[in-house]
Amino acid sequence: MAKDSRYELIAPMMAAGRIKHFRDIFKFIPKTIVAHDLGINNVRFTRLIDKVENFQLKDLFRLAAFMEIEPPLLLSLVLEQDAADRKSKMKKPRASK
Repeated sequence: MAKDSRYELIAPMMAAGRIKHFRDIFKFIPKTIVAHDLGINNVRFTRLIDKVENFQLKDLFRLAAFMEIEPPLLLSLVLEQDAADRKSKMKKPRASK
């Protein structure tokens, strides 16, 4: 199976600062393509994008290989997204009873 050429966009977009969080990757390559390539159900993959802490490292390492980037670079995007998500959750006011 031939690799989707859009994977090649990721490294330059990261270098240009256009990808700062893991979910930003999917502005350049559809998540359905990535889910298929990883062998993950699309619904489950969408949940993983929203809760990156549930990803398995082996899947992130494979994804880094598809994008031809070093795994620590991809992991840094995951960590940035996780930190941003945690910060966002802390700012949400609780619903009053």
